[in-house]
Amino acid sequence: MQTTAAIEQTILNNIRQLPPEKQQEVLDFTEALRKKLAPKNKLSMRQIAKLPLAQRHQYLAQYIPATAQDFRNDPELTEFSVLDTADWDIGYE
Repeated sequence: MQTTAAIEQTILNNIRQLPPEKQQEVLDFTEALRKKLAPKNKLSMRQIAKLPLAQRHQYLAQYIPATAQDFRNDPELTEFSVLDTADWDIGYE
């Protein structure tokens, strides 16, 4: 049986030999598989916060790729503006 790294490399080599439209089909297929395997019972934020740290990290790890993709591509998430210092002036000086 091949290791995960060997399987990944074989898949990559095969995909690179496909035309772009077939690569897109492979991508669509793998995303559909991933969604099928996603946990059916999504936890609420409170439930996630109550998990032990290791379990919390394990649960949230599945969402990291999509979140990273959003931050790379969504202009509303990649635009940062400098806050005016007056916004922070509460009068507790």
